Amino acid sequence: MSFLKKYKISIALIIAILVLCFINVAPLPAAPISNFDKFVHLVMFLALSGAIFFDNTAYLKIQISIRQLFLASFLFPTLFSGAIELGQEYFTTTRSGDWWDFLFDGIGAFIGILVCLLINRRLRVAGS
Repeated sequence: MSFLKKYKISIALIIAILVLCFINVAPLPAAPISNFDKFVHLVMFLALSGAIFFDNTAYLKIQISIRQLFLASFLFPTLFSGAIELGQEYFTTTRSGDWWDFLFDGIGAFIGILVCLLINRRLRVAGS
């Protein structure tokens, strides 16, 4: 139960991403920006990476190794993204896997961990 409590924000985002990625939607109107869905993927996984980072550092109150942060905040969201794309391709009839989505998910996770590391560093310096 402590796992669920510790990762409640991350788990909520994982569920929201799963719903958004697998829900059967009618054709949506054209977005005002070309490839807008790639931006949405980037933002979703930036947010997931950030949530995992902050859940793992207990909102910057505990130290965690950079390796652990990388594995949790970058590798997990990226692998999760790949699993979603494979699931869309092979287990749905209304969605299709897109490796460009996977790429932008990974870019979002990478940017997310970079932003979190910068925030973490600034907060630690300010707290010293």
